[in-house]
Amino acid sequence: MTETSYLSDCYKYNNSINKWQSIKPMSTPRVDFSFVSLDSKLYAIGGLNDYGALNSVETYNKTTNTWKPVSSMNLPRFVFSAAIVNNSIYVCGGYNGTNNLKSCEYYSSNQDKWFNTTSMTIERQGLSMVLHDGFIYAIGGYIINNTDTTNNNYTNLVEKFDTKSKQWSPNTANMQLSRQNPGSVSFRGKLYVCGGEGTNGDEKSCETYDPKTNKWSTIASMNDKRSNFNLLVNDNNLYALGSSVLRFIDTAELYDYIEDKWVYTTLKVPLKNPYGV
Repeated sequence: MTETSYLSDCYKYNNSINKWQSIKPMSTPRVDFSFVSLDSKLYAIGGLNDYGALNSVETYNKTTNTWKPVSSMNLPRFVFSAAIVNNSIYVCGGYNGTNNLKSCEYYSSNQDKWFNTTSMTIERQGLSMVLHDGFIYAIGGYIINNTDTTNNNYTNLVEKFDTKSKQWSPNTANMQLSRQNPGSVSFRGKLYVCGGEGTNGDEKSCETYDPKTNKWSTIASMNDKRSNFNLLVNDNNLYALGSSVLRFIDTAELYDYIEDKWVYTTLKVPLKNPYGV
């Protein structure tokens, strides 16, 4: 396997025995895609492989251990982000192989159909999206200046999308650090953003956003620098898993919010470019 290989391998983590177990591979090898859970099914959305940017979507049935295709997105995209709102999957931004995107669309699982919705204010790839209290937060990313590539920039921009009015608000405080491909999650009433890639390479710093005060605060940094990794909540615990952009690491860390520190776990990530829910 070379560094540019595209994988379709999939694994599930079994809490009871503290082990990863292989499941049926995806039908389409892909990287830089979004991976979400909706209605007890997993969705692999878009991404990139030898054929270029993808708009294809496939869903995994845990009961039958099978993948099947569903309706494709309206636009191919990779290095974008996704968020679940009720019975819909929202995707925004990304890159189509030529340009950064600011467009957004959502998938109705009831209708098996994608619908366009209001675009973000700025085109960007490598952003992260989080749903919190009825709002989608589009966080960070990388902005490409097509007329002057020397002005390509990592960004700390944060926009907030009202899922009822379908409008974006630019009045949310920006992060303290500009970064793309960070991990982000809603946890204990706040948004947590960790890692990512910035001007100094991969990051291990973390910060939290309090929607009540519209302010960002620094918390303890992870032990390892991580970008394009999984930051997720399991059993009311916050975990950081793997890393895959500038370097591959297979470690996992648990955040102790009482002591404000990260501690390694015995869990090891079995894949490069891991995407998990």
